[in-house]
Amino acid sequence: MRIHLLSVPNGQTTKEYSLCGFLALTIRFARMMKNRGHTVFLYASEENEAPCDELITVITKAEQRALLGSIPYQAVWFDPKGIRLWQVALGRTLAGIEKRVQRGDFICSIGGTADKPIFDHFDASCFGVEYSIGYQGTFSRFRVFESHWHRAFIQGFYQNNSGNFFDEVIPVPFEPSEFWYVHQPGDYFVYLGRLTSAKGVHIACEVAEKAGVKLKVIGHGETHLVGRGAEYLGALPADERNDVLSKARGCFCPTTYMEPFNCVAIEAQLFGVPVISTPWGGFTETIEHGVTGFRCSMFRDFVRAVKDVDKLDRLAIRERALRLYTPAVIGPRYDAYFSRVSELHGAGFYAE
Repeated sequence: MRIHLLSVPNGQTTKEYSLCGFLALTIRFARMMKNRGHTVFLYASEENEAPCDELITVITKAEQRALLGSIPYQAVWFDPKGIRLWQVALGRTLAGIEKRVQRGDFICSIGGTADKPIFDHFDASCFGVEYSIGYQGTFSRFRVFESHWHRAFIQGFYQNNSGNFFDEVIPVPFEPSEFWYVHQPGDYFVYLGRLTSAKGVHIACEVAEKAGVKLKVIGHGETHLVGRGAEYLGALPADERNDVLSKARGCFCPTTYMEPFNCVAIEAQLFGVPVISTPWGGFTETIEHGVTGFRCSMFRDFVRAVKDVDKLDRLAIRERALRLYTPAVIGPRYDAYFSRVSELHGAGFYAE
């Protein structure tokens, strides 16, 4: 299959920009699909670590600096009408696809409605797939959601009670070589993520203080939310961040909104680290309560979870994550989905 993969224009597709989950996911998806033998055209910026057959530069690093100004790359809104960065990248992406497109190609995006003009332009000849939806601004006919929870949420959000045979649920893939097992953890817990009240960093700090345990906080945002008893490490590079996460007794993910998936929870489990989360959203699918972590409804539940994490089998946590979230498992599901969609240029729904 031929895939035109649209990155987001706010940064480079490199590990250095790992604070943006959209850029990190672009790299993961490109690597998985290229390793499965598909042709991948990547529309991104100049610096790139995502395997592909051709990199088409649609925005330069200098243009990003000039157009973003003081806005951090990980905080850019996906708005082609109000942000010049998107306008420039969209025009060049459209022109780049026009030069290379063949009938039946796939155009894959996680840019939400910001990429709708491209999907609309090639609608007659290509299949436009939102390949990993963990956002609200979805629009296309062919959609892959990161969790069953989020698919149901989007149906309700748009007040749509009709099913769509080409909505699918496939979790985010993670490369197992990037994660290792630590049998004997350190003496601390970790919070890793944006520093906002919606992500619950203040809850993690309050629980750690009440339970009398050490807490290391990694991330960017509202640093005043970090409690006095916690150790704030800043927004660490990916390698340093993973080293801290891998040795933690447990990982806090106390998100207060309905999180679609949460990659940090999976990364922690791939290291064998138990996750302590809230009881809604994607956590209801990714965390097996009492086995790979704890989903908590009350403050006392969080405090109890801190005391109980050492009872969990860290190796079993890692093995479950490897069974569910690696490219070897996720890749065939994408192959099957794309094959099913491509049949619409043939017999379609009634294909035998």
